[in-house]
Amino acid sequence: MNQTPQHRVRIVIYGTGQYGCHIARLAKERGWQIVAAFNRAGNKIGKDLGCLAGLDQPLGVIIQDCDTASYADLDADIGIVTVSNLLSVNFSAHQRLLGAGINVLCHGSESYYPYGCDPTIAARLDALAKANKVSFSGGGIWDMSRIWSGILLLGPCTQITSLEHSSITDVYGQVSSFEQAAFVGIGISEATFYERGLHQAPFGNSYKTICEHVLSAVGYTVSHSEVSIAPVLYDKPITNPWSNEAIPAGTSVGTRISGRTHTEEGVSAHFNIELRLFKDDEEEHVYWAVDGSPRNELRNNRKDSDLTTAGCLFNRIPDVINAKPGIVLISEMGPLRSSAPHYQL
Repeated sequence: MNQTPQHRVRIVIYGTGQYGCHIARLAKERGWQIVAAFNRAGNKIGKDLGCLAGLDQPLGVIIQDCDTASYADLDADIGIVTVSNLLSVNFSAHQRLLGAGINVLCHGSESYYPYGCDPTIAARLDALAKANKVSFSGGGIWDMSRIWSGILLLGPCTQITSLEHSSITDVYGQVSSFEQAAFVGIGISEATFYERGLHQAPFGNSYKTICEHVLSAVGYTVSHSEVSIAPVLYDKPITNPWSNEAIPAGTSVGTRISGRTHTEEGVSAHFNIELRLFKDDEEEHVYWAVDGSPRNELRNNRKDSDLTTAGCLFNRIPDVINAKPGIVLISEMGPLRSSAPHYQL
């Protein structure tokens, strides 16, 4: 059930990869309790979460197989899910935790604005959360850099004509191998990009919801969005950062997701998202601009993206625990608040 979190919040970690381990370390620093950890079958099962997360001592929390474990007797305030960006893939995790009466905060891009990605699954999640008197929300680095940055930019406006949103994300900093980078088409020809159906990649759905989320949060009624997904091509060779070999000119070095979101009120938003390899001296950033009165723009240079993601997730925990039952968007919870003043002497 929802309750005001005390100093010792009880957490379940579902997915013990990079971000699950970040949350484990932060929880240990804060004196919060990890009551259970789950992962898909593999070599992590049976290991102590503290050892996996690189802590100086075991936590006494043994990682369990998510498909064979029991969830009936979990005594926890919140579950942090870090499995996939897709609602369809994460649904079994959400169903298990919400069904056990545990609030869920998911690091998955489709979880920020689930009705814009998969209305059917969103309705099921909302009903399940309400039936068990708990909350469901999506969170991570978009909380600060995309959703709330866009909302705050529009705050001073008395008139809005249009909105622009763009970003470049360094794929090399997101995955550990050249093979894993294939999900955004790195290292293949333009023709192969389309032959593999990457122009219809499911994650394109979640990026369109950024502008949908922001426009809805400030009072507009979204009518529809148009999305186009294409390879990013350079006219000069670039170094493969994993092997230091050259990637020839004309080879795909990532994915560009672009399009426009329309509202019933006539205001529209254009977006251009690039997930790719960087040229020299490029800097990962998110950009917002508003055409209206006043005309403003905002750029967030994203340093330490992994730590920012983990910090956004961790600092949202009290808000999710205290939220009303059902799906609750981060735009409904107010701007993210730092937890540092509560723990620094």
